[in-house]
Amino acid sequence: MHSLPRMVAALALLCTMGLAPGGELPQSSAVEVKVTESGVSLFADNADAHEVFVRLAKATGLRIMVDDTVRRSVTLNLVGKEPTEVLEAIASAYGLACKLVGTVFMVSEGIPKGPSSYLLSDIDAVGTRYVLAPTAKSLLPIFLQDHVKTNQEQNSVILSAPPSVLKKFREDVSQFDIPAAQIMIEVLMVEFTDSATKEFALSLAASNAGVQGSVDSAFGEVFYRAITGLPDVFRSNLRALVEQGKARVRANPRIATVSGQDASIFIGKQRYISTPVVIGGDQWGGRQTNSIDAGVRLRITPWTGGTGDILLDIRPEISVLGAPDPRTGLPDKSTRQANTSVIVRDGETVILGGLTQDETMRTQTKIPLLGDLPLVGQLFRSVDERKLKTEMVVFITPRILPPSSSGGSEEKR
Repeated sequence: MHSLPRMVAALALLCTMGLAPGGELPQSSAVEVKVTESGVSLFADNADAHEVFVRLAKATGLRIMVDDTVRRSVTLNLVGKEPTEVLEAIASAYGLACKLVGTVFMVSEGIPKGPSSYLLSDIDAVGTRYVLAPTAKSLLPIFLQDHVKTNQEQNSVILSAPPSVLKKFREDVSQFDIPAAQIMIEVLMVEFTDSATKEFALSLAASNAGVQGSVDSAFGEVFYRAITGLPDVFRSNLRALVEQGKARVRANPRIATVSGQDASIFIGKQRYISTPVVIGGDQWGGRQTNSIDAGVRLRITPWTGGTGDILLDIRPEISVLGAPDPRTGLPDKSTRQANTSVIVRDGETVILGGLTQDETMRTQTKIPLLGDLPLVGQLFRSVDERKLKTEMVVFITPRILPPSSSGGSEEKR
């Protein structure tokens, strides 16, 4: 009578191991394991992982212990393999960890889900040199991202997993942690008068027969064309227009950036204005200071795939502040902007035109006191009104820097 509880416990243990009394496995068409002279053959069709490992252990004599957290259905077909190769193939195919501890193969989930599987795991921090840690995490497989942590101070990604999983983890990170190409962008911003623009466009088009790049703002349209390189007379013609007062070089910077990163250039000024603070309809009694930017701003994002082609996303903006409004005291802001994307070869130039602006300048001079007299005051003051039409033309020349170049003293972003 005292042996009955022990028999019940033994039966329960055999059932959990997939064994029937007498040590025989229950027949299942979903799992077949055969051992021949050529090796081990295993066939599993949507079979429980525990059953697969139990049958493999019984047929080959391997001592296998499977963690309770493993809840998988296995489907595979292996022929003529070594017993350990079959075990490793199942583990790698389904993201499991297999580690030999003494004479027992311990099988657990690839990502620790409990203390037992954690004891079979290591922690590895993989530092990235060319990509940020959050970006590196987002490039890993989706199922792995929830288990990967980031250390922004050391710019590294961290994972706790068995050694086999960590090895694959390091290999995956090394695949995309490669240096991106650096691109030098030379920008020339020139503001022409209406007549000078036409003269300069004709000269430029004539100097580049067959491969033209010209500007025509008759309809205020923005367009571009890539050219193989600016002609030798480009600089001399531009210098002549500047000396005649028909053109003005607003900016001529060079900036280096990494492929895929924004490069921004701003040349201008900030005007600070002070406005009263009103809360609930009543003036609070304080004043708030804000600033308004005015000048030339150019945002460029270049991409290159290493084939010599460069994709440019170009966003130029030119703004001018006018006289303060007599009622609000705030200045008017006139803005010219465009947005375009273009593919060019290394060293080719992109020309952007059509950023036109009409300005009217009114100047009044008078003799003090006499000019303010009613009726006769008009005889002692004069008004000079001038109208000026200008067009901003932007020349952008990107060049891919060699890997050994760091950009020197050029400005980076």
